[in-house]
Amino acid sequence: MSCVSMFLSRVRRPGLHAAAPTMRLAAMCVALASAAPVMAADAPAPLVFSPYAFETQAHGTIAAEAAYLEVPRRHGDPDGKRMRLRVVRLPATGGNGHTAPVVYLAGGPGGSGIGTARGPRWPVFDRVRRETDVLLLDQRGAGLSEPPPPCPHEHRFEDAQPMQRDTALAALQATAARCVAYWREAGVDLSAYTTAESAADLDDLRRALGVPKLSLWGMSYGTHLALATVRLHGAGLDRVVLMGTEGPDDTLKLPLAADALLGQLAAVAADAGFDDLTGSARRVLEALRQQPRQGRSGMHDGRQVTIGEFDAQLAIAVSLGQRPTQQWLPLVLREADRGNYDPLADIVLLLRAEFGQFTAMSLAMDVASGQSPQRRSLAEAQARQSMFGDALNFPFPMIGDGLGLVDLGESFRGPLRSDVPVLFVSGTLDGRTPPANAEALRPGFSDNRSLLVRGASHGNELWLGQAAIADSIAGFLAGQPVNDAVLDVSPPVFARSVSELLDSRPK
Repeated sequence: MSCVSMFLSRVRRPGLHAAAPTMRLAAMCVALASAAPVMAADAPAPLVFSPYAFETQAHGTIAAEAAYLEVPRRHGDPDGKRMRLRVVRLPATGGNGHTAPVVYLAGGPGGSGIGTARGPRWPVFDRVRRETDVLLLDQRGAGLSEPPPPCPHEHRFEDAQPMQRDTALAALQATAARCVAYWREAGVDLSAYTTAESAADLDDLRRALGVPKLSLWGMSYGTHLALATVRLHGAGLDRVVLMGTEGPDDTLKLPLAADALLGQLAAVAADAGFDDLTGSARRVLEALRQQPRQGRSGMHDGRQVTIGEFDAQLAIAVSLGQRPTQQWLPLVLREADRGNYDPLADIVLLLRAEFGQFTAMSLAMDVASGQSPQRRSLAEAQARQSMFGDALNFPFPMIGDGLGLVDLGESFRGPLRSDVPVLFVSGTLDGRTPPANAEALRPGFSDNRSLLVRGASHGNELWLGQAAIADSIAGFLAGQPVNDAVLDVSPPVFARSVSELLDSRPK
């Protein structure tokens, strides 16, 4: 898989197969540890850890431990079927021995906590385990925790036709319905895949560890799960770190956030010699509105694709999410503004492939979290004002209508108040979970801190842009004094030529 596809897959597309590439990257072969014996839900079995060689991608092999946690498939039916969740423990290398163990919660939904720690973000995990044990959990249905079978149905968009919003939505709705029918026929209980069930898993994990409290450390969707756990099982929590915050009613993004981020990125790009990025986007969209154009993808063996306005709205909105695609976007738009749509064709073809597929866990999770009527109304109103329409959320929320999946209801999405200490970590160039999400939640937490990372997107620089980021996270989780702070990371380095753009992508 190319790094472009990997990065696009990490940009959360609610309920789509986008989480699956991340899972495939993370879900390497792992030796199975003995499963814990089945016990009643009110008495989870103690975890039985076995020695485990945790292989990172670039930092060698770490001596760790692994186990399986047995949980009810549905916590409301404790005597019913059960499932196993994979847990890897990174034993503390320092600390005072009294700090609550920390559970890392990956994004997606559908990302692998185990896989995340293997990759470039390992130094932050290594820093945190100097203070306490770190537990890497693959959430139910994700990574190495018994994911449901992949859906055999997918929609393939025709290269010769531009993507039309309404036509594409109807096709994806039909595909999602076929996938839901397939999973139900295969015996998959889609009602088991909700954030509330995963929050109950975390409380079971705490009790199976035999500790009075856990701390949670989440990224993106992982913050959504952490916040649900604060609401439902807050008495068992010591501290919470939220990186790229997705609040209880933030599953549906606000479309004008993409317009605002484009303006912020335009200011950074202007300093690098790309004048009027916002104007380029407007002109490209207007040109494609008048007449679709052809582009030939250098990443897909020269495949030619017809690009329409909605293709470009999707491509720009998604590319704003993370630094790798942010760094290509000014050049992509400049070339399209000059009539060369080949670089844009690369992104369009990648997105079309992602949009045509669904996974059970991520689809069910996102539909269950849903949105309040007020949030949906606001998103629809902003879509009418945004230059990208509803591309930031497409095909949500419409895709969930009529599938018969669980909705967790307004009590799940309502205001949240807690005295659990929370550290909010936000990036100013985050196109998926903007700092405004964290700011809206802060008043509900009597003990909260904010770390704002200027120049960071929804990606690695939010973790690795400065060593002080990891120090703040580790210190907060260890109960050390941490004040509100603002840090700066290096600005994006933009591709300046088509040849440079192509050279930056793996062959």
